[in-house]
Amino acid sequence: MRFASSTVSFMPRRLFAAAALCLPLFAAPTLSRAQDSEGPPAPYDLVSMDCGELDKESGLRPLRPSHTAGDDLDILCKVTVALSDKSPGSPKAHTVKLSVQQGGKTTFEQARDARVLTPGKRVVLFVVPAEKLPTEAGKVQIRAELSKPVNKPGFKEVGFELVAED
Repeated sequence: MRFASSTVSFMPRRLFAAAALCLPLFAAPTLSRAQDSEGPPAPYDLVSMDCGELDKESGLRPLRPSHTAGDDLDILCKVTVALSDKSPGSPKAHTVKLSVQQGGKTTFEQARDARVLTPGKRVVLFVVPAEKLPTEAGKVQIRAELSKPVNKPGFKEVGFELVAED
């Protein structure tokens, strides 16, 4: 009985020691760490940017060329980035920044990571809340910009005219 109890109390220490020795064998580097160490980043392509209005009744509808100031419609933008199979370098994360501007004043800005590990495309979604849209009449620009290195063009823009309420 005494031999068994001393073996049982000694067993967890041996188990932990064995696990600690085996940990480096099982802790293989993740794909992202392996990708980050392979060389310079590969340039991405900014394929497209599609923006529409989120309407409670009809869902997503196309972005109109003219809006009335004070409309309570959020805007959804889908930005598509791609990695070409001909791109030199390793597929590292890039950043997509979306901004809403009117007359040099930025009313909304948000950045998201975009990672494409193999040749192909990825869609990054942005929602611009209605309260972050400009309220004064004038031209409104929505711009998506991809971090460098990027194949040109590195940005896409869409715009609409904001008219004053009657």
